[in-house]
Amino acid sequence: MDYHVQYILNNNYYLRKFLRENSKYYKDLIRNSDFIYELNEIMKKEYKLTIPDKIEKFKNDLKMFSSVMDIFKE
Repeated sequence: MDYHVQYILNNNYYLRKFLRENSKYYKDLIRNSDFIYELNEIMKKEYKLTIPDKIEKFKNDLKMFSSVMDIFKE
């Protein structure tokens, strides 16, 4: 495996965890070191770390907070 890929994996906890859970990607990563960027996108989709997912989570948290505030209002 390329040193650059190892460096990225060592500095990204979620990516390292994802790769350990989905070992089928090791082969692709060893064959093509540029696959690390695609793997990062796959991991973000899997763990819901994309911007739209974060916005959706924030929206849900805001709804919940609003519900709690309505309960306390009464």
